[in-house]
Amino acid sequence: MDLRQENVLLKNKLKAVQKGAELEQQPWEPSPKKQKIMTHGTATLFAGEKILVGLDSFKEIVDRGSTIIDKTLLISEFIECKGIVSLVVRPRRFGKTINLTMLREFFSIPIHPDNKDYRYELFKDTKIMERSDVYNKYFCKYPVIFLSLKGYESCSTWSSMRARLCQQLATLYNDHHYVYYQVSQKILNKSRFDRINSGKFKDGVTEDALLYLSKYLKDYHRNKCIVLIDEYDHPLEVAYQHQYYEEACGFFASLFGALLKGNDENLEKALLVGVSRVAKSGYLSGLNNLQVFPMHHEVFANYFGFTEDEIFILLQHNGKEDQLDGVRQWYNGYRAGNGLNLYNPWSIISFINEGTLKAHWIDTGGTKTIKDLLWNSTEDFKNNTSMLLKGCAINVRIMEDMDYNVLAQKSNIDNVLWTLLYYAGYLTKDKNDNLCIPNMEVSTEWQEWLTNCNSFELDSMLSLLLQCRLSEFKEQFSRFIMNSLSYYDVTDKMAETNYHVFIIGLFNQAYCRGYKLISNREAGTGRFDLKIEPTEKVNFKTGVFMEFKVLKNEKQNKKKLQDKANEALEQIKNKRYFSDLPKFTKQCVICGVAFQGKDVYIASEVLNSWQN
Repeated sequence: MDLRQENVLLKNKLKAVQKGAELEQQPWEPSPKKQKIMTHGTATLFAGEKILVGLDSFKEIVDRGSTIIDKTLLISEFIECKGIVSLVVRPRRFGKTINLTMLREFFSIPIHPDNKDYRYELFKDTKIMERSDVYNKYFCKYPVIFLSLKGYESCSTWSSMRARLCQQLATLYNDHHYVYYQVSQKILNKSRFDRINSGKFKDGVTEDALLYLSKYLKDYHRNKCIVLIDEYDHPLEVAYQHQYYEEACGFFASLFGALLKGNDENLEKALLVGVSRVAKSGYLSGLNNLQVFPMHHEVFANYFGFTEDEIFILLQHNGKEDQLDGVRQWYNGYRAGNGLNLYNPWSIISFINEGTLKAHWIDTGGTKTIKDLLWNSTEDFKNNTSMLLKGCAINVRIMEDMDYNVLAQKSNIDNVLWTLLYYAGYLTKDKNDNLCIPNMEVSTEWQEWLTNCNSFELDSMLSLLLQCRLSEFKEQFSRFIMNSLSYYDVTDKMAETNYHVFIIGLFNQAYCRGYKLISNREAGTGRFDLKIEPTEKVNFKTGVFMEFKVLKNEKQNKKKLQDKANEALEQIKNKRYFSDLPKFTKQCVICGVAFQGKDVYIASEVLNSWQN
């Protein structure tokens, strides 16, 4: 028996096995929609008994009879969009995953027990079914590669992230295992397939997993693939936070570059969604066929988030239309392309379920990078923030694209922050393209940030110190001491202890930002008063040592105060407190601090070499 005959025999056996399996497992029965149809203006609502929070599968929402807004015309807009690879950038909880699962259910070829009749019922009476041209040409006609990159928060190392991704790729291959015996052996290398399906990383194999899957699916279905990627930027955010960004970015660039670039014979179209606009400078930087659609772009503008008409019909269905004004005040204000005003779906659904006008969306997480960067911002940023909180709009530049590598660059920190805040949904654009806070819900988050930061002034002082901007630090520190301390706090009897405790509290933010804050510890040939030691995860690898001196029982004397500060500075040098700083430390700031009542003088230096 030659190889060709053997392949035919194997295929016949597989068909027989599949036929037997199909006889055992009955196809899914389509069931009539439980929801009633309501319309208002441009909005169509499939109104069910409940509207569920956190359910993000289109099929599950429809099958359970839950309330859902008809966004199905996204399908035709995606088809008619000129870009082969499209990226939609929206804030968290803006309906991205539901929309992607809807696209999957419309385009993908059903595999038993799934079937076309079952899928038809999912879309029956929706707007897209009025487009017979789209239905006849695209409904259940394409192999779909759907990959969600959610859930990587616990991956503190590159090896753990890679292991999780390999398991996801294995699941994807297993979902399409029906191609294993059917695709030509010239295309499908079984050894390669088995390695990926095992869930174990294999250099030179795993990076091409999605490319080869698209080849297998194209060969089997005789049609090109549609690719849908959810939360494309989430792994990079996690990798940046845990200091392995370069490794992750390089791998994902290979994985998705192979699939989306130069793969025209297997790729029909692709849609990626995420929060941050890091595509062209991140792992998608090699794609010349990528189009990016942020919220202010007209394409896809009304398909992510709820419009005014959709809000009205949702409130009407749930008997809350009398609260429309309050809902507008709390949750309206996101300005999209075509001048649309949008609401965050999570906030609206949560309000309908709980019945309380309060901040719902801000509790959903995802702000660690922003919070870490806020304390490095400049005075201009803080001044603009004050304007925002007063309800004003500000004219600042938003970066067209951003690389996580620029987050630690001091000269660019404000632009990075404004960009992150805009795409994350904490700012929106007004009709003049200036930035403003969209609504009361988001404003409460801004106010909480300022409260938790223990004021921008404390963060600013620490930032200046760690960035070695000592003249600015001294000026701000002296002003803070004058405004904050009472003469009763620093009487001669308890002055040194009280100063010491006060300064430790002042710089407690260092601990919150990933530094070690150490007091009264032996080092070198003596015992320092205060030390701020960097760890590998912080942005500024700066070590700080402070020695405190108090001028007692003296009349106010500026010269003696300066001498006391210089004495403290020389003590740090002579006793070499800094000799045990970590090797990755870039700079060391040493400060001799002299106090007298509410007067303070700081003598300081920046050491670039100290370990000899």
